Amino acid sequence: MKAYIVTLGCPKNLVDSEATHHVLRGSGCEITADPRAADVLMVGACSFLDASWQETVEETRRLARYKRGARRPRLILMGCLPRHRQEDLESTLPWVDHFLPTGAHGRLPELFASWQTDAPLARTIALGDADRFAGMEGRELLTPAHTAYVKVAEGCNRSCTFCAIPIIRGRQVSRSADAIVREVDGLVARGVREVTLLAQDIVSYRDGATRFADVVDRLTGTGVEWIRIFYLHPAGVTVDHIARLFEHPSVCRYLEMPVQHASSRVLELMKRSYDRPHVEKLIGDIRAAFPDAVIRSEVIAGFPGETETEFEELKNFLSDFEFDSLGVFPYSPEPGTEAAPLAAADTAAVASERAAELSAVQEAASFGARARFRDKTLRVLVDRTVEPDETEYDACTRAGRFYGQALDIDGEVYLDGDTPPGEFVEVRIQDTDVFDLRGEALPASIS
Repeated sequence: MKAYIVTLGCPKNLVDSEATHHVLRGSGCEITADPRAADVLMVGACSFLDASWQETVEETRRLARYKRGARRPRLILMGCLPRHRQEDLESTLPWVDHFLPTGAHGRLPELFASWQTDAPLARTIALGDADRFAGMEGRELLTPAHTAYVKVAEGCNRSCTFCAIPIIRGRQVSRSADAIVREVDGLVARGVREVTLLAQDIVSYRDGATRFADVVDRLTGTGVEWIRIFYLHPAGVTVDHIARLFEHPSVCRYLEMPVQHASSRVLELMKRSYDRPHVEKLIGDIRAAFPDAVIRSEVIAGFPGETETEFEELKNFLSDFEFDSLGVFPYSPEPGTEAAPLAAADTAAVASERAAELSAVQEAASFGARARFRDKTLRVLVDRTVEPDETEYDACTRAGRFYGQALDIDGEVYLDGDTPPGEFVEVRIQDTDVFDLRGEALPASIS
């Protein structure tokens, strides 16, 4: 049997697809890059926002065309299935043969085996007692060979009124600390030099008496050279938490910490469990203790009930605090969330307009944030070879990242030289712009 897999959405979905590859190969299934050669077509769904769900639907529609071919493949939609739409999924997507929720990929061999019988099969496969982290250890990487995402928990216990993650992925389930360490040990043995630890609310990780910082302590003993952390909910973080993590030289001084807003009233409407003074103190304390830390955040523009004054408060906050990087999202009313019924008829238009204003403010902040690295020497992990005419920077042959840049999110460092991908090199930064840096590789510095 041959399987073709498309992955949509965030790194958590990518990890799930990597684990799915491992589970399928373990059951004797071959992975193919050609949908025409497949016996089963699979889509890793994203439904975090309505726009992403529509992309998922269109991808299943595209692949459904191959069901008319000679092989008559089955089509499976798996991953972030919107639970608030589950009653309608089967009728809305009649071309999909089976639906598997997040964490149910370990049941695929069981499903394939059932196709060989005449027993009636449910189209929607229940998660049941499936191992939500099946296939994580030994999985095949879909990232560059020197970097990997590692999922440490699934789901979220918080109740933010705008967010569908608890609806989609359920309550938080933490992975065994021993399993995480074994996986990273194996990744290091395979040549991985950077791991990005993933969870929706990573500081809420619990494995018995083991907390997230305890896991990081153990991971530093694996020999992995960079440890990057996603995501830190501001309500659960103090500068002491950060200091415990930053004790380790291998932990990148990069914080992905979504504040979402600056108005205390809007934050209360969002049920974020903190107010503006908490955010201001947290950011101030971090920057005072770790001036070299890079802070990335996210905000939502146009949340229902956000007044013009509160929007100006958010805009001024971004000007004053100047995050290194920022994701700006116009509010999207996600079905099943508490805030969705509060959205007005003009919410989308207002949110889009305000998001554009915030993005303009952040562009200036990001330019200044990048400029602080000019004339500094940074350790850069080379990711790839630069194609001719790809960049305006002359003589650049490689692109990589320093500790303040996450893969596919925060721009790159362009440099000269012949350092192979997967190696570290010291780079003297000569120029910066809003997203990227340009530098000169220092001789005899490859590691």
